[in-house]
Amino acid sequence: MVLAGAHCTKQEDPIARTDDPASRRAVLDSVETSLRTARLDEALRMARRLTEALPDDADAQEILARTHLARSLAAVQPALQSAERMAAAQAYLRAAQLRPTHTGFQSAAGVAAQQAGMLTEAIACFERAQAADAANVQHSLYLGQALLQTGDVTRARVCLERARALAPESPWPLSGLSGLELQAGNAPLALELAQRARTLDPQADQLRVAEAKALRKLGRHTDVLTLLLALPPKSRTSEALAWEIASAHESLGDRVAAAAAWGDWAEQCTSAEAAADAARRWEDAGDAVQAASWRRVALQRGWVPPPPSTSTSDPRRGG
Repeated sequence: MVLAGAHCTKQEDPIARTDDPASRRAVLDSVETSLRTARLDEALRMARRLTEALPDDADAQEILARTHLARSLAAVQPALQSAERMAAAQAYLRAAQLRPTHTGFQSAAGVAAQQAGMLTEAIACFERAQAADAANVQHSLYLGQALLQTGDVTRARVCLERARALAPESPWPLSGLSGLELQAGNAPLALELAQRARTLDPQADQLRVAEAKALRKLGRHTDVLTLLLALPPKSRTSEALAWEIASAHESLGDRVAAAAAWGDWAEQCTSAEAAADAARRWEDAGDAVQAASWRRVALQRGWVPPPPSTSTSDPRRGG
C-alpha cells in the first residue's frame, strides 16, 4: 500500500481516513516500520501528516517524538541534533499533556525535556509520573537527578532517598546520592557512596563514573586511571568515561595521553564537539599535525569555529 505517494488518492490514503481506527493503526505501524529500517525521512513525513490530521492523538504525538529522537541520534551537525532534540521534547510533552496519567509518556517526556535543557518541564513530568506510580523507583530517581541539575539539593535528596528506600539493592540511587554529596562539597562521603554502589553491580561500567568524579575532587588522579583503565578498551566508549580518563592524564601533566584518550572517544562518536576538543587537546600537547587533522574532522562534522577573540591575551594561558 502506498501511504503518501504523489499519485495516491484520498480514498487510498489511510491518513486521509482519520475516522477509521484501522487506517490510523496502519499509519502508526508504517511509521514504526520506517523507524526500524532507519528510513527516517519517510517516518517523519508520515508522522507529521498523522499529527496534522489527528492533533489530539497522544499516540501520534508519541511516535512523532520518537521519530525526532531517532533523527537526533543520526544527525551529525550539532545545530541539527539540538533542533531534533527540541522537536522530540515538544512532541513528547504534547503526548504527556494529552495523557496526564500515562506514566510511560510522562517519564519519556521528562527525559526528552531534560535532554533538550527544559528542566522545569522535565521536573513537572517526573512529578506527575511519581504521583501516578509512587512505587516505581525510576520516577523518584529521575526526579531527584533533574532537581539536582537545577541545584535544588534539598528536594533532590528527598527523591533520591525515596528511590533508595524503594530499591535498596539497586546501585543507581546510591550513585545519585554520591553525585549529590559531591555537589554539596562532601567528596569523602561521595566516594564512599559511589564505591558502595559499584559493589552492588560490579559489571555496570557507568557506575565507575561517580567514583572517578569523587576521586578527581579529592585529587587522586592516579586512582582515577587505575579505576577506569582496568576496563577493557571496548568498555570505555562513553563520553563520561573518556572525559574522566583524559582529565586525569591532564591533571598528572601528561597532555599527550590526555589527547590520545579523548581522540579514542572522538573516533567512536559522531560529535563535532568531540572532534573539536580533540583538536584543542592535541594543540595543547604540542602536536600540530594531529590538531590539524582533528580540526578537519570537526569541520566535516559540522563544527562552527568560534569568532576570533579581540583580546590581546589568551585566557587559557593566563594572559
